[in-house]
Amino acid sequence: MENQRIRVTKRMLKEALVKLLEKKPIEKVTVLEVCQTAEINRTTFYKYYGSQYDLMNDIQDDFLHELEINLREQENLYSLQNILTYIDTHRDACRILLKSATSNGFLETVLSQSLITEQLETRIAPEQSEVDRKYIKEFVVYGSYSVIRKWLLSDQPEPPEEIARIVNGIVEQF
Repeated sequence: MENQRIRVTKRMLKEALVKLLEKKPIEKVTVLEVCQTAEINRTTFYKYYGSQYDLMNDIQDDFLHELEINLREQENLYSLQNILTYIDTHRDACRILLKSATSNGFLETVLSQSLITEQLETRIAPEQSEVDRKYIKEFVVYGSYSVIRKWLLSDQPEPPEEIARIVNGIVEQF
C-alpha cells in the first residue's frame, strides 16, 4: 500500500508526462523533462519508474483499472455505450494513450478486456462453428477497434450512442 506522499509524487509525474505528450511523442520526451515539468528530482523518478515508458504504462494501467471500476458500477455491465461514454469523458487522455508509442495497442487492450470479450462472445450466433466463432470474434474486435479509433481521433466526433449503435449493428449481423 502506497502512502500519501508516494501517490502525490506519482500523480505529479503522470500529469507532467501527459502535459509533455500533448506537445510531442513519447520517444521525444526525456526523463529529465518529465522531472523538470513535475518539479521532482530524477532520483525520485527512478525510485518508482525505470523510464518514461514505464510511467506511460502506469498511466495506461490506471485508465484501464478506472474503466473496469466504472463498468462494474453500471447496470448494464457490458454496454458498449457505457464504454464509449467513459472514453468520451476522458477523450484527451485516451487520445494521448492511443497516439503514444508504448500504447500502440491501447484501444485494442481496452477492447480485449474480459468484460468486453465475454459480451462479444454472447453476440455471435451459437450455431457458428468454433472456427467461425474464432474468426468472427477477431473481426469484430479489430473492426470495432478501427471504428472507435477513427471516432476517438475525430475533431468533430459523433455522440457515443451513435458509435455504439453502429458497432452493435455490425456485430449483430453475425
